[in-house]
Amino acid sequence: MLGRIMSVSLIALVVTLAAVGCGGSDPDRPKLGKVSGTVTYKGKPLTRGSVTFTPIAGKGEGGDQIASGQIQSDGTYSLTTFDTDDGAVLGQHAVTVQSGEESTFVPPKPGEPIVYKLPKSSIPKKYEQVGTTPLKYTVEPGGKTIDLELKD
Repeated sequence: MLGRIMSVSLIALVVTLAAVGCGGSDPDRPKLGKVSGTVTYKGKPLTRGSVTFTPIAGKGEGGDQIASGQIQSDGTYSLTTFDTDDGAVLGQHAVTVQSGEESTFVPPKPGEPIVYKLPKSSIPKKYEQVGTTPLKYTVEPGGKTIDLELKD
């Protein structure tokens, strides 16, 4: 009888620990809002690159945690801060976009140094840095679609 009680108690303990360790919200993490959308330039979806939401100091609740997402072949993106597609911290953000030509590697000839050449950007440079991007968006609780239309 005592063995059976210990077995049941052990199972209850394992289930409790699993529930606490999985899926529970971390009280130290800032609140997030899900963000996804489509990135276009000259009316066409970008097919590669990344989107980054950087909190603007003093304009939100979430500190300085950035969120980023890869641009898919159809131009869509979804932001991640801590866990895949969990969104971005609440508040105002400067939004940057990087998108360039596909990089290729040409092996050097024997005796020649390796030269790395960055792929040419396919969008205006102003969208690539926090200090120059004209894109500013506010992330709110819940989910939000934020389409990014880049212009010259």
